[in-house]
Amino acid sequence: MDVHPPHGGIHTWKDFWIHLGTITVGLLIAISLEQSVEWMHRIHERHVLQQDLREEAEKNIRILAEDMHIADSEAWMQSAMTATASAKPSGGKLTIVLAAAPCYAGTLNSPRTKYFAPSEAVWTAARESGVAALIPATEARVYARLAHNQELLSGVRDRVAASCDEIASLEQRLSVRQAGAAGRVWTLTPEQAEKLADAASRTEVAIKGLLFRLKTVQVSEEGILDDRLDGDKIMQMIGAVGASGPDDTSSQAK
Repeated sequence: MDVHPPHGGIHTWKDFWIHLGTITVGLLIAISLEQSVEWMHRIHERHVLQQDLREEAEKNIRILAEDMHIADSEAWMQSAMTATASAKPSGGKLTIVLAAAPCYAGTLNSPRTKYFAPSEAVWTAARESGVAALIPATEARVYARLAHNQELLSGVRDRVAASCDEIASLEQRLSVRQAGAAGRVWTLTPEQAEKLADAASRTEVAIKGLLFRLKTVQVSEEGILDDRLDGDKIMQMIGAVGASGPDDTSSQAK
């Protein structure tokens, strides 16, 4: 801002104070306008971020609904455990018939289920750029807890994928697709049968854990979408999911 001397100069103390007051008022107006523009800009940034977070939540809810179908894989795990337990050895070998394993090596996908991780890109970018500080503390707690649950979801998803890899490896080594058989024919020693049953059991437990985490993330995303941005209420809803137990969570997913 340029400050120009008064026309005609300053000849009295009155002229001095009038000139000083004019400068002061002008500076205050300029600062106020600048702060108002900055305040409005920050409000706009916050509204844009909140809208982006709601849109991401809406997309994630659709993704999570599809991911829940991984519960269908539990039936195969149960059948593998039942078949190995009931088969009678003949010549030191057990022969069982199972449908193709429900997950491909290196992924949680199956012919009927396509698993995709829910996105957390918007909150991560906002946090790294500092824009997340514009969100009120009560809302920020919800997003922070959601980010934590997505991290836990990633961990349990890796456990399911590792167990699926083990089952896929056993299937490749110990089973063949045979004409006229409704699935794959497995030929195993009792020790291999025990290994398959153990892998199926661990996979089923991991799937139950994954379903719980999926439901936990889903509750938070629904709270964001419905503007129920109360961290304590969402935690109570998550607690209700935990109290229902893994089996109940699986049935809800279906």
